[in-house]
Amino acid sequence: MKKWNQGIKHVSCMLALTLSLSVIWPGTTGAESAQVSQIQANTYVGDPGEMVESFDITVADAEKYKNLKASDFDITGNYDGYPLNASGEIVQDNYEDDGITLSMKDHTIHMTVKPFKYPGGLKSEFAVTNKTYPELSFDKKTVNQVKTRTVDEFEKAQFTASNGVTLTYNLKRSPSKEAKPLMVWLHGGGEVGTDGRNHLTANRGAVVWTESGYDTSVLAVQYPENYSFKIYNNAEQLPIMQAYFDAQYELIQKLVAEGEVDPERIYLSGVSSGGGGAFRFLTQYPDLFAGAMIVAAKDTVADYTGSVDAFKQELKGIVDVPMWIMHAQNDPTTDSRTSSLAYQALTEMGAKKVHLTLYDDTYMDSHRFYGGLKHWSWVPAFNNKEVIASLFKLHKDTAGEQKGPSSEKGVQPTEPVTRAQIAVVLADALQLPAVTETYSYVDSAPDWAAQAIAKVTKAGLMKGIGNQMFAPDSQVTRAQMAMIVDHILARKDWKPATDSAELKFGDVNSKHWAYEAIQNSARANVITGVSKGKFDMTQTVTGSQLEQIMQRLEQVGTK
Repeated sequence: MKKWNQGIKHVSCMLALTLSLSVIWPGTTGAESAQVSQIQANTYVGDPGEMVESFDITVADAEKYKNLKASDFDITGNYDGYPLNASGEIVQDNYEDDGITLSMKDHTIHMTVKPFKYPGGLKSEFAVTNKTYPELSFDKKTVNQVKTRTVDEFEKAQFTASNGVTLTYNLKRSPSKEAKPLMVWLHGGGEVGTDGRNHLTANRGAVVWTESGYDTSVLAVQYPENYSFKIYNNAEQLPIMQAYFDAQYELIQKLVAEGEVDPERIYLSGVSSGGGGAFRFLTQYPDLFAGAMIVAAKDTVADYTGSVDAFKQELKGIVDVPMWIMHAQNDPTTDSRTSSLAYQALTEMGAKKVHLTLYDDTYMDSHRFYGGLKHWSWVPAFNNKEVIASLFKLHKDTAGEQKGPSSEKGVQPTEPVTRAQIAVVLADALQLPAVTETYSYVDSAPDWAAQAIAKVTKAGLMKGIGNQMFAPDSQVTRAQMAMIVDHILARKDWKPATDSAELKFGDVNSKHWAYEAIQNSARANVITGVSKGKFDMTQTVTGSQLEQIMQRLEQVGTK
């Protein structure tokens, strides 16, 4: 295969050369070094990329470290992963407080840390030193194993298509035995290669979907080399890109044929080079995808310095595909005019389900996206829970027609539940009596939920959100669910014990509108904190969590 042109001057600091500093450890004897048999880094993918949150140090003689203290350790080279200051200069502001806590189990020292970019920054990699016990000092070179949340669930494989193209890909399979949605993830130019991992960890594009609670498979093909700007005019490279998408289409169809993927719920997302690729993939297979999320797209469609007519010619076949197009207005790496002209072309041709978000400099600067980091518009995009929720509600029939949200009535264990779904569950579980009232809100509700909403409204268990609206499709947060639970507890005539103490949640102010409901829900052991001292009011409630809440409510006796 001919190489794609890599002569691109990337402005983004993600491609800056990493400077390494050698670390000189205090001298250790052979006996001391033999004390440590394994060091494991436990990481996850955060907004700036791979972050480490803890280390596990396995030692031969646990008794030797019974007096080990967090203050014995010092970490250098740790920072939050944002490498530019307001002047666009490369910085690495190491933490003053490393946030170390220690625990010991069997022969393993578990050290949690304030999460930092792994394995370090553009100035230095991390190093952990311990002057009291020098053998417990380590850096990236001496870490034996890395465990990465969600990423480790991907399976690496290869697929050779009928056109001879071989794809190296990673697949995270849904745990469900029935066909489930598939998210097709297209990574950026900084993640090309053959390592099989960088395209999963450089940003949250591969992990955000399942970590947001959706039961979906995720397909991530790693492309070996990047392509040039203006590929639409490149007679050598464009056929290579098209051949890659032909091969990927065959792989997707294989997953559909094997019963793993629901053909009505295949989604597409890409950033930067992958965002540009997403436009091309859509135009090649306009009937494949139920919806798409395209971020910071490279100029694969047409000349963004020209007229909208060229964009219309290229995109005319995808007018009916729902999509969210997102870009930083002054992205220094990929020009946002590609996104704005694509949106203009689609809407002028009659598209009704295409959305454009342009992040201005004020927004980007307020989130510390300075200089080259203004290319990082995928960070706010992947933190937009409403867009992700809207995307996963879409499905299409096998004829290629996009339809509305799919069967909201069916509560899925890992997907957020809606207000309509909760109304149906409550009306059924509590055996609420039939009512003569009809759906009394000004917004519309699906037929399967209208009577249940009328029942829970009359019973005082759920109310509208204001302005005579019920918002049946809205997801429910833990704070909102606590209010519903509190109403049910009152219906059961439950009251907290007179001597019950106030429960302390650091993220719940006593003046918050749901404070009393949260207290009652937790005291009744129906909705407890997510961790010690934290309730997490804004987290959405999933189907499995709703089931657990209903089971606990059944166990609450009348007092």
